Amino acid sequence: MAENELLAAYKSVPIVTRSLLTATVVLSVSAAMQFLSPYLIMLDWPSIIYKFQIHRLLTSCFLTGLGFNMLFDLYFLYTYGVQLESTTYAGRSADFAWFIIFTSFTSAGAGYYFGFRTLFQSMLLAVIYLWSQANSERIVSFMFGIQFKALYFPWVLVAYNFLLSGAVVPWNMLAGIASAHLYYFLESVYPARGGRRWIPTPFLLYKLLPPQEVAGAGFAAGGGTANVLRPTATTAAAEAAGHRWGRGERLG
Repeated sequence: MAENELLAAYKSVPIVTRSLLTATVVLSVSAAMQFLSPYLIMLDWPSIIYKFQIHRLLTSCFLTGLGFNMLFDLYFLYTYGVQLESTTYAGRSADFAWFIIFTSFTSAGAGYYFGFRTLFQSMLLAVIYLWSQANSERIVSFMFGIQFKALYFPWVLVAYNFLLSGAVVPWNMLAGIASAHLYYFLESVYPARGGRRWIPTPFLLYKLLPPQEVAGAGFAAGGGTANVLRPTATTAAAEAAGHRWGRGERLG
């Protein structure tokens, strides 16, 4: 009975967030226990460029240290990943998966210049940043009950990490924020001003994760979760397939 309840709880987590959590636990524990060499999956641009080991662009997102920090990170990923996928991306797990892929690849590009080998913190901050944009007016609490608007949450985490690390700039966290902001601008802000969608979700992802119509999902102009700036699941899938239907003309 207990096993069934645990399995049901696991399956209740939205599919993309569940996959991120599972991959992080499996790869991080395997690397820490020496079942798998971390040097085979961490971000290493010479191996990517000269050996065509493209998998590192994604596997490096799931490497984090064990211990309390890992539990803390997994809790954050679970909390804000589930909220994004079940509200802002409700019925559109393919779009959420594309957000993760786009921001991971963008953060990996920053890693080429700044030299960091893992992208988990970048992925985590990307998720938190997008959540903060979709819930900008919500009040959140941090250490010792300090309260502030969700809009500032990513920057509070960066400042907290900066102080704990002895004034070392957390470039990996900043890369995650920058990549999420780029995605948010190209996918929501710019189209809302009359521009085109420059980074539509690849149609292959819609094949793997079929969209479902759910009312009330998306970004609002000033924060929130209204769907005024986001295409519906069906529209997004149609655009990805190359169909852009007009509104038509009334007959007669």
